[in-house]
Amino acid sequence: MISLARVSMFALVLALAGCGGAKPDATTAQVGPLTVAEWRLLPSERKYTAETIERLKEGDPTLATPEGWDAFSKTTLMESRKKDFPKGRK
Repeated sequence: MISLARVSMFALVLALAGCGGAKPDATTAQVGPLTVAEWRLLPSERKYTAETIERLKEGDPTLATPEGWDAFSKTTLMESRKKDFPKGRK
């Protein structure tokens, strides 16, 4: 007889592994606007590319102005870079 704990564990493993669907390739170019929330979830190696920054500006109209971009750069962008690339990291 299968225990409830084993069934629960199996369901958890399936949920974490997904349903076997194809995952998007990390090298696949993304298109379209990008929200700040979506940008925050990107891996650090993709977060700061010119293409990603342009998508971010498209996704948030306040970042399209020089003033808005400067404010974002001095706060959110700098804080994120400090977390993604801490000093002493090799």
